[in-house]
Amino acid sequence: MGEMKQLAEALMQCKSFKERQKRLSESLDHLSFNYPDLYTVLYREMKKRELDSNDPSKITKWLNNSLSKSFVKLHEALMLVKNNNIMAKQEYMYNLRRMLNQTIDNGTNIEIAVKICSLIQKSPNLTIIHENLKHLIHQVNQLNNSECHMQTETLTGNFWPNYFRPPQIDPFQPFNVRPAQQPNTSVWPNILRPTNLNSAPGLPHFRMECFGYNHLEMIAKTNMATTLRDPQSLIDLTILNQEMDGAVAKWLHYLKLHKYQWFFNNLSYLEIEFIDEDNIDDFIAKVNKNPITKGAQKKICLSTKALRDRSQKLNNLLLALDLEVTPNELREFMSYMRDILHYPIPNKNCVVGDQLQQDIVLVMEKLLNQLLEKLCKIRSLAAQSLLGMSINKYLECTLLIIGNQTFMKQQIDKTLMLAETLKCRVHRIPRNFN
Repeated sequence: MGEMKQLAEALMQCKSFKERQKRLSESLDHLSFNYPDLYTVLYREMKKRELDSNDPSKITKWLNNSLSKSFVKLHEALMLVKNNNIMAKQEYMYNLRRMLNQTIDNGTNIEIAVKICSLIQKSPNLTIIHENLKHLIHQVNQLNNSECHMQTETLTGNFWPNYFRPPQIDPFQPFNVRPAQQPNTSVWPNILRPTNLNSAPGLPHFRMECFGYNHLEMIAKTNMATTLRDPQSLIDLTILNQEMDGAVAKWLHYLKLHKYQWFFNNLSYLEIEFIDEDNIDDFIAKVNKNPITKGAQKKICLSTKALRDRSQKLNNLLLALDLEVTPNELREFMSYMRDILHYPIPNKNCVVGDQLQQDIVLVMEKLLNQLLEKLCKIRSLAAQSLLGMSINKYLECTLLIIGNQTFMKQQIDKTLMLAETLKCRVHRIPRNFN
């Protein structure tokens, strides 16, 4: 124990991350070479803890064990939970909500709660948990700053024995996002409002052709009267005028092409959508600022093709999801939806109506039906199975939809209802998150 403390203190004294990594690597090399048995035990223990931390059912055992330092186990579990294991994070969220509410109500265990809140706030891996619990975290931090609530803390014992239980789902209220007994702790933050952006004078108008699923095809129609009155307005049109620069910037960061933001800022959304290998040089010449490498040009063209093909791909998805789908195909469909939701969706400065958003929600509904059908055929659910990965990706898609301001409130509400339906069904199945 003394050697471990010395190692920790030595690592903390390192002035840079690079120096710390070098010293840690040297220590591990020394351990593996001189004490191979011990090194193997250490490696296996860390691997086991990572697997346990992604199995939410085991955290209840830790917290109900009066001999364990339960807050240490919870703190460690939050550090090791995998970023894409949304179902595991949902389980932790229920437990954390109860613990924080207990701390706020009784003013007990504040120091421990503050440490866990600090981890949640600073860890990018715990963003989902932070967004859902930030009001409780704020209250805990306020308690910590108040001397009248400060009490003596202890580092051993069972701190919250009755507050870490699997969530009790009422089968008659599967869509209750905001339970009556916890009015201030919504599971999903309703962070969006309809944008209702009005097309600015001089911008092109669009109409949507509706023929079954083929209504996804978008046809641009320019307002001739506006063009005749101010022909220069269309020439100068850019995503900055269309208030699409933020959505395009997020997309470029996702593609790791953000260094070329200057190029896209000088084009309209419609121009970006139709960039290809044959015309990209013309667009670069139009912007006339900096060169773009051939490799980046190829990636840009592949990405704009995916943007351009999105409507037809969604059309194909709608048709395919009406038929029988294999677990492998379902995972591929989920991966595509998760990927394409990172792409910019045109707002009302670019198109009239929200048909694209409606069809995305329709695809999500059909995907849910496929998931529910397959959940009825299994006895237990493993996170690393095809079905488990599809469920995690579905919930990731849900977060991307509710975080996109081009979706209307009723579309957000429906998406949340679909997600709650899935979570309610999953909670009734024995789960293995390893």
